[in-house]
Amino acid sequence: MKILYVCSDAGIPVLGRKGASIHVREMVGAFARAGHQVVLAAPVLNKSPWETPADVDANLLHLRPAASAQSVVQHVRDFFQQLGLESSLPGELRRMLYNREMESELMRRFDADRPDFIYERAALYAIGGAIVAQALGVPRLVELNAPLAVEQAAYRGNGLGELGAKAEQWALARADAVLAVSSALRDHVVELGIDPAKVHVVPNGVNPDLFHPAPRDPSLRDRLGLGEEPVLGFVGGLRPWHGTELLPDVLARVAARHPGVRLVIAGDGPLRAELLRSLGERGLAGRVVFTGAVAHQEVPAVIRQFDVALAPYPALDHPFYFSPLKLFEYMACGVPVVAANCGQIAEMIRDGETGLLHPPGDLDALADACDALLRNPKKRLLLGERAAQFVRANFTWDRNASRALELARGLIESRAAAPAR
Repeated sequence: MKILYVCSDAGIPVLGRKGASIHVREMVGAFARAGHQVVLAAPVLNKSPWETPADVDANLLHLRPAASAQSVVQHVRDFFQQLGLESSLPGELRRMLYNREMESELMRRFDADRPDFIYERAALYAIGGAIVAQALGVPRLVELNAPLAVEQAAYRGNGLGELGAKAEQWALARADAVLAVSSALRDHVVELGIDPAKVHVVPNGVNPDLFHPAPRDPSLRDRLGLGEEPVLGFVGGLRPWHGTELLPDVLARVAARHPGVRLVIAGDGPLRAELLRSLGERGLAGRVVFTGAVAHQEVPAVIRQFDVALAPYPALDHPFYFSPLKLFEYMACGVPVVAANCGQIAEMIRDGETGLLHPPGDLDALADACDALLRNPKKRLLLGERAAQFVRANFTWDRNASRALELARGLIESRAAAPAR
C-alpha cells in the first residue's frame, strides 16, 4: 500500500534525536519492512544544522513553513517581548497558519496520485489532515501521544483558551481510527465524545534488532570514565514531567550506602542547568556523567552500561497518560528497571518479576529499590532477562505497524463495500 505519514508538529524534528522523532521513524521503518511505500511529510527535519540527520525508510516531503507566516508569528512574538510579557500565543498562531499551508500543499501533491490511507501523528491545532483525507476520500488513522490541549495548558501555557481543545476534539472526531498510546489516553479520547469502537490502545515499542541484551562495550565505559563501580542510569529529555529533578536526591541516598556509585544521564533539556546546580550543592557533581543528546542507534550501548535503569516519574496532578519509550528500551536491553508505580508503567512491570516499582515521588522507596538491586547481582540478571523476553514478545514497532495496517485494510474494504451515494 501507499501510506502518507503526516507529522505537522514543528516541535518534532523527524530526523532528530527526540523521543517523538524516534517514534515517527520507527513506525515508518516498520511500515517499510512490511513491504509498503511511505511518504513522510513534516515541517522540520533536524533541530540543529550541525546534527547528522538520521536515516528514514521513506520518501521525505519537507513542507517548510512559508516565510510570510513566519513573519507574522515573529511580529506577534516581538509585540509580547516589547511589553515584557511571555505568551504561548505566537507558537499557537504558528501552528494554525502552518496547518493551512500543509493542507494546501498536500492536496496539490496527492490529488492526482492518492495514498491508500493517511497515518497522522496528532498535533495541537492540526485539523488539516482530516480535511485532506476527506477531500481525497481515503481513511485516516490518528496516533495520539498526549491529551494535546491539556498538555499545552499544563506545561507550555495556553494563549487561546478553549480553542486548542475544540480543535483536538474536531480532528479526532473525524478520524477513522484513533491509536492512543495508553489506556489513560483512550479514556481521554472517549471523554471527548469519540466513538469508543474507533479508539485503540497501541503502546510504544522497540526495534529488537537494536535494543536487546548484549555484553557491555568496554571502550564506551572507558570513554564515559565509569571504571568498575556500580552505575545508575537515566535516558530521556531533562524535563519536569520525567522526574529528572529527583535524580540528585536519589543519587545522594544511594551513595550513602554505595560510596562508589555513579550516575549516567543520557539526554538533554531545559533542566540540565538546574541539575548541575543541585548536584554541585550536594557535592555529587563528580559522580555524574552527562552524555548530552545521544543518536538513537547509540542508545542501547549506553543503556547496557547501567546496573540499574531509572524511570523516576513524580506524582502528577493529572492522569499519567505517557507511554515511556525509555521503559521499553531499558527492558529490551535486559537492564533491571526501578520505576514509579503509575499508569502504563504498572501495566508493563510486574513488581519483583520484570522490575521494581515504587510510589511516585517516594525517594526513600526509590533508593531502597536501587540498593536492593545493587546488592543482588543475580536478581538484577533475572529481572533483566524476564523484562527483555516480555518486551520482545509483546512490544515492537513491527507489531504496532501490523496493528495499524490491519485497521487500515478493514477501513479500505468497508469503504469499497459501501453502497455508492
